Amino acid sequence: MASLENEYEHFKVDARRRLILLGGLFTGGALLIGGQLFHLQVMNGGEYRNLAEDNRISLQPIPALRGRILDRHGRILVDNSPDFQLSVIPELIGNLHAFLKRVQSYVDLTPDRIEKIVRQMHRQRSFLPLMIQSHLTWAQVNQIESRIHTFPGASIQVQTTRSYPNGDVAAHLLGYLGEVNDKDSFQFSSIHFRSGDIVGKTGMERMFELVLRGKEGVREMEVNAVGRHIRELKRQPARPGPDLRLTIDMELQAEAERALSGVSGATVCLDPNNGEVLAMVSQPSYDPNQFIRGFSNDEWKRLVTDPKRPLINKAIQGQYPPGSTFKMVVALAALAEGKIDASTRHHCGGSLTRDNHTFYCWKSGGHGSMDVVSALEQSCDVFFYKVSEALGIDALARQAKNMGLGSLTEIGLEGERPGLMPSRAWKKATFGHAWYPGETLVTGIGQGAVLATPLQLANMVAAVANGGRVYRPTFALTSKDQPPVLLHANTFKPAHLALVRKGLTAVINGKSGTARQFKPDKVIAAGKTGTSQVVKHKREKSGKLIKEDNERFKDHALFVCYAPVDQPRIAISVIVEHGGHGSTAAAPVAQRIMNFFFDKLGTSES
Repeated sequence: MASLENEYEHFKVDARRRLILLGGLFTGGALLIGGQLFHLQVMNGGEYRNLAEDNRISLQPIPALRGRILDRHGRILVDNSPDFQLSVIPELIGNLHAFLKRVQSYVDLTPDRIEKIVRQMHRQRSFLPLMIQSHLTWAQVNQIESRIHTFPGASIQVQTTRSYPNGDVAAHLLGYLGEVNDKDSFQFSSIHFRSGDIVGKTGMERMFELVLRGKEGVREMEVNAVGRHIRELKRQPARPGPDLRLTIDMELQAEAERALSGVSGATVCLDPNNGEVLAMVSQPSYDPNQFIRGFSNDEWKRLVTDPKRPLINKAIQGQYPPGSTFKMVVALAALAEGKIDASTRHHCGGSLTRDNHTFYCWKSGGHGSMDVVSALEQSCDVFFYKVSEALGIDALARQAKNMGLGSLTEIGLEGERPGLMPSRAWKKATFGHAWYPGETLVTGIGQGAVLATPLQLANMVAAVANGGRVYRPTFALTSKDQPPVLLHANTFKPAHLALVRKGLTAVINGKSGTARQFKPDKVIAAGKTGTSQVVKHKREKSGKLIKEDNERFKDHALFVCYAPVDQPRIAISVIVEHGGHGSTAAAPVAQRIMNFFFDKLGTSES
């Protein structure tokens, strides 16, 4: 009996121990689960709630309408147009290839395009719209819409796209759009780009990207587990970019394009009183609408391999020896340094010999006795050889830089080139050699190492027109109260400036002026012709120039001018690549522009 009692007591102790252990396990599990629930629901509840909400809500961007670009009178240069696109819902059309075969009767689909459509269909969910073709014509839209009931799942969508209503006119100035890349993301770091976003690549489109693009909106869409849209919860509208009004006059721009058509070159028209760009042309041009529509491989290859470089803005990227247009800078520097005055005369016999090297004048028989006015009028090389020799390269370089040569104009256009104004220090640093006296002579007629862009040359002659002020060129039309930005303020003596202006006026109006055949009709203008050597001229033993027949090696033709001489309103530079002589190839372009300006625009605010 005692044994049974002992076993019973032992059983109770063991059972109690098991119950305690089991209860402890349950209690511990409950505490663990409770702690985890507390952690999830209380400590991190907000975070997991947001994650759940993100799974339920899809944020979709609403593109902002890009700001238009207008000329100074409000005429549209760049606009936004409707873009009609054919889209389909793949799960509703059945066989995609059969659909594409049927729709090809109305829409041109290349094999490459079909391949891209098929690839895109496999990347996305079957209930999402699949874009078949964009940039549909109105005729194509009508054909498809009238048969839309035969294409289940198909629809015409309307988006906005950039349009350039004037085609290739002002293309280099306005620029074009393209898909964003790493360079764009770095330059516009304040913009949060997504893959496939469009951004300005060149011209005004890039220069004013932050102004034009506006601010995109957003839609909050409720979606189910597989991503189907259920309903729109909230919408924040996009804010369109503001219109941009430029200093450009579209009518003048178009006339300048016509004046330069058929050749390779550039022209720039400035208001010499404030640096406003009235027109900027680079030829040959291209149609920026093509960048919206897209290129075929052959079209793109032709564009980028064209030896006349239609994608280059020659007005700011073309660097050319300024030739005899540079002589106005030499004259102003020599007058300022006291190396010449109104009475200084030098004899031109057709050439000048220094250190057993002969430097020729363009007129083989020579000009005879020349002063600074007649030397400018007739563009006597020997006069300026002697003047630059007396002046020295460093004094000449200082004056040239004060006229805006050899440095960026700060216009803000991407890709602008600085040109080059050589000096002793430049040659030593670049080549490790000393400067030779003969190099000063060729620099004095705008040859040798000196280089300038058409924009710099327009700024140079504008400074002569306005009394010495070199403004930062601008495209943005500002209020009358906002002063232009001054880069250099030359303090020319009135008598010195009067001599140079007299010589430049004689170039067009004098009996022996090199551009006397190209006077504008209604105003008195001043200017300077120039011929820029592409390769060193070949001469016979007698010194007679051998004519160059190879088109690629012919001289560039230049002309710079301003008008009217008493109250200048426009300054112009023209370069015609391989045009030969400035008097015959470039001056007629400027004459046509001046005639148009003063005939059509001169009586109004331009």
